[in-house]
Amino acid sequence: MPPQRPFLLYLRSRLHRGVSIAAGCLLLLDVAFLRPHVFLAGAIVILGYAAVTALLFFSRAGVRQVATEIDQDMTSHARQKIDAVAAVRQQVAVLRIGDEQVAGAVEYFLQESGAYLEECRRLSTYSPVANDRISRVLDICQVFLDERDQGATARRYQTGAAPAPDTPASLAAEIRECATVIRARITEDLQGTSGSDRLKIVKELEEK
Repeated sequence: MPPQRPFLLYLRSRLHRGVSIAAGCLLLLDVAFLRPHVFLAGAIVILGYAAVTALLFFSRAGVRQVATEIDQDMTSHARQKIDAVAAVRQQVAVLRIGDEQVAGAVEYFLQESGAYLEECRRLSTYSPVANDRISRVLDICQVFLDERDQGATARRYQTGAAPAPDTPASLAAEIRECATVIRARITEDLQGTSGSDRLKIVKELEEK
């Protein structure tokens, strides 16, 4: 689908900034040298600016500028998402897992999620599915640590109130499954999508 507000995207483009600066300079020259006819000359400059802006917006150059702005927005949004999920992964990385099975699964997860984030940064895109799995691993680790702490407290004070914990093997299997999904998303969701989507947007704009 084409962008909802392409004209606003064009107005912030480099091409439009150049036209605006040129129009501003002409208005200053008008005030400086054409004082007797300042309003007439100013109106001509403004009308000329509006006409040039409209012509450029509907031209191929304008379409390219809009596409560039779309690409910059997509890249900025993707980088924010990538940074956010990288912070979640870092939270997992600093956890102290006291179980060998879970720790091994976490190590595998960190390896696969690290490769995923590297590819995300290279392509300036991300996979919502993979991001969800990274968040899920943090939740799994926190559940494991909370259950272990509650069990230790119950044993220490003999309260008998500790919940039945999930087995380390089952939690490790969940973490490994998340890591496997993340690895698959690199080829299925990331590679070869951003460029085609961008070309589709440009084509739809040119047809209008």
